Amino acid sequence: MSNIGKIIRVNALPPEGERQKNVIYQVAEPGSTTYKDYAIDESGDMKTPTAGVQPEDLKDTLVNITDPDLLTAGITTQKEYNIHTGERLKNKIDQPSTNGNVQDYPSVLGLDQNGNTAKLPAGDLGKNIANSSLTSIPGAGLTLGADWVINTTGLNYSIKGLADVSNDSSFNILLAQNSNGRVSRSNGKQPFQALPASLNDNEKISWRNGMRLSTEVYSTGQPRIDSVILPFVDNSLTFTQYITLIGLNLFVDNQTPNASLVMKRVKDINGNALTTPEEYKINNFNVLQNMPNMLNFGLNWSTYPQGYYQFFCTHNLLTNLSSPELLVKQGITFTALTPVWQDLAGGASVDSSNNIVLGSAGSARTNVLIDTSQMTNGFVVKCSVATSVGSNGANFAGHTRFTMKGDDGLEYGVTLTGNLDFYPNTVGGFTTKVDVLYISYYNGLLTLAAEVNGKTRVFAVTSIPSTPRYFYALRQGGGIGSFVAKPTELLLL
Repeated sequence: MSNIGKIIRVNALPPEGERQKNVIYQVAEPGSTTYKDYAIDESGDMKTPTAGVQPEDLKDTLVNITDPDLLTAGITTQKEYNIHTGERLKNKIDQPSTNGNVQDYPSVLGLDQNGNTAKLPAGDLGKNIANSSLTSIPGAGLTLGADWVINTTGLNYSIKGLADVSNDSSFNILLAQNSNGRVSRSNGKQPFQALPASLNDNEKISWRNGMRLSTEVYSTGQPRIDSVILPFVDNSLTFTQYITLIGLNLFVDNQTPNASLVMKRVKDINGNALTTPEEYKINNFNVLQNMPNMLNFGLNWSTYPQGYYQFFCTHNLLTNLSSPELLVKQGITFTALTPVWQDLAGGASVDSSNNIVLGSAGSARTNVLIDTSQMTNGFVVKCSVATSVGSNGANFAGHTRFTMKGDDGLEYGVTLTGNLDFYPNTVGGFTTKVDVLYISYYNGLLTLAAEVNGKTRVFAVTSIPSTPRYFYALRQGGGIGSFVAKPTELLLL
């Protein structure tokens, strides 16, 4: 049977799920004998009251509140419900439809744990270096998980309050930057290797002074050893043999405790470096006041093991940083040379001591003194050279040279134009016009050493061992007087 039009009187409107459909509920007013009608349609929805409805009733007193949550909140009438709802709506904001920025919309809503709200500065929300714009440039900011750039636009950024880890050995990595501004970690090797090139000479001096120990005094007077004459010694001989060290700032007082000369054996006879160099102190070295760039000493080398030695001179707490090597080996002896002069031209002649004499323009050469097979391990040629030539008014002495030469065109020796000097590269002229010249080759280095004048010059060469060598003399003329020279001894290594 259909319920349409059925009227049901009740003291309270049943809950929504328990209502009958297509009926009218007449609900008794509390404390009154009147009823209010509520129509329930076929879907169970409540419709407008069927009769006796006034506009004010729709607003405040139409619905009798039965929801337990509302009743718990103290809302029992439509009027109270409307007031509560109005108060809540006043705190609502419209759904935004505009895209903005923090300049035009500087605030956002914040919510505490009790549901209370407050305005917060939009620029502070979630601010950190990885997700915020640290400048006002549109589009600035960082993207996590991708390469990113911090462009300061010339502003100074600071990181403050970091812990001091100066004494913590685990903090041994530097932050380094390349020319493109990329930042990464470094052990510091590359920056420190590049540092000297960025310093001028005054800054380098300041750096070196700053690095000295509390007991050290640094100055540009630091000793330096450029050459060892002779660079070879035979330790099968039991008498004293003398060695000369040539360099700079070698005028030291061997009677004072702050001066010393030390010899270190750094390699064995086969050229293998020693793990711990053997050290020998030299006590009887000599220095001449008028030759402050030379040290001379003599030792009985038969008491020292074969091998390669270096020398270190200390004066006023300053020590040379490096040294050429001296080879100590059994069976090293010089052989007297008897050169055969040939191809004499111009004013060249041979005197009774078998010297070549150039009294005027001319040239000469000897026979081959060292062939290719003899130069495999190196050699030393000892020569005597002298000049008495001077200019005769406007008649200036022309270029003259005495050298060890090969058919490859390479020649090394002395040039003589009123003064002695090295050829092909000079060192500024020799004081004494008579000297003993050593021309030695060993392990890719050719060394010229003038014994009397205390000068030396070292060349890096590659083709010397492949071409036979002879002694060559040349004078281009001019001046008065003669040039005299002769190769006297040869040492093959």
